[in-house]
Amino acid sequence: MGLLEYLGLKVKTPDIEPAAGTVTAEAAAAAYFKTSALATAITYKANALSMCAIRVIEGGEEVKNELWYKLNYSPNPNQNSSQFMNYFMEQLCRNGQALIVPIRRSFYVADSFGVVENQLSDNVFDNVVVEGKQYNRSFKASKCMFFKLNDRNVSAFVNETLEQYSQMMALAMKSYKDTCGQKYKVVLDRAPSGDVDEEKKYQDFLAGNLKTFIENANAVYMETRGQRLEPVKAEGGAEPADITSLRKEIYDAAAVAFKIPRPIMYGDMTNMGDLVNVMLTFAVDPEAQMFGEEATRKNYTQEEICNGGCKIKVDTTTIKHVDIFDVAPSVMNLISSGVRTIDDVNEALGFERENSETTSARLMTKNLGAIEDVLREAKQGGESK
Repeated sequence: MGLLEYLGLKVKTPDIEPAAGTVTAEAAAAAYFKTSALATAITYKANALSMCAIRVIEGGEEVKNELWYKLNYSPNPNQNSSQFMNYFMEQLCRNGQALIVPIRRSFYVADSFGVVENQLSDNVFDNVVVEGKQYNRSFKASKCMFFKLNDRNVSAFVNETLEQYSQMMALAMKSYKDTCGQKYKVVLDRAPSGDVDEEKKYQDFLAGNLKTFIENANAVYMETRGQRLEPVKAEGGAEPADITSLRKEIYDAAAVAFKIPRPIMYGDMTNMGDLVNVMLTFAVDPEAQMFGEEATRKNYTQEEICNGGCKIKVDTTTIKHVDIFDVAPSVMNLISSGVRTIDDVNEALGFERENSETTSARLMTKNLGAIEDVLREAKQGGESK
């Protein structure tokens, strides 16, 4: 079984299968590349956001309360935080907007919803579907967390662009399939007999003989006098390089739309550190900031935010893999300059906080300090001599 036939059997998702019936192998394969490109781009963004630690700060200090537990471990009984954030990002990327609704002291990402916009008052979300169940009640915007991309049409644009590429891919595959096989023509040194039945019998005989000859590795073709079998060279068909180029353009279009560096889409490990930094800056940080701002304003009042030091922050520094031996010099500088405590650094490296008096204190080496303190110590040292 060839690649196209295999894809024709296996690719049966609702995204690519027409409701009216089956799809051709070429169309299924082309749609497979489109779906794969979208899934790859969205998965990179979703996985990155799900790896972030969500910090809950109250009174200027980080706390671990019920809200922190929901956001970092169990937003609802049926999902952990990673599954929750992955689904949230998928909805946001595919639809350009996402809605998180509170139900029974839990957070759920809506599968679909409608919105009634009200000027100078709360918008209302209705027809909310969660885990396949539609709720016959409305949700006020002030009680929900609603997220919307700056350019909501980006998902529609991506789908339309990739659909055009998919159609071109299907045509290229069909052209390649039509021209890569060997074709023959039968040359007869006689005119048709004029008898319809006789001609049909002769054509059926030729077709059966040719079919056996072409489809089998070892076969004999019976050629009679006045009859010749000649190969026909197909020209102008698509080449494998054309299909590869179209596949690359599909992935490139998805990468540009979702602001993911193209080498990452292909798993290119060259300069991976720099590429990840670029992806975090343009593809993850904006959504992380949007989530933190929306979660903060919907879970705290203005007084608590402005005067109580309350906020929710998505920490994207936890995304990158950290080797403690590679960052050892930087760790020493952070601690010795008093920028971070030992506990802070332990937590950033993935270790548990010790919460002892020493590890929770800010430390500083003697060669760092205010200039007046350094001069005072130098003067005292000179007088002692």
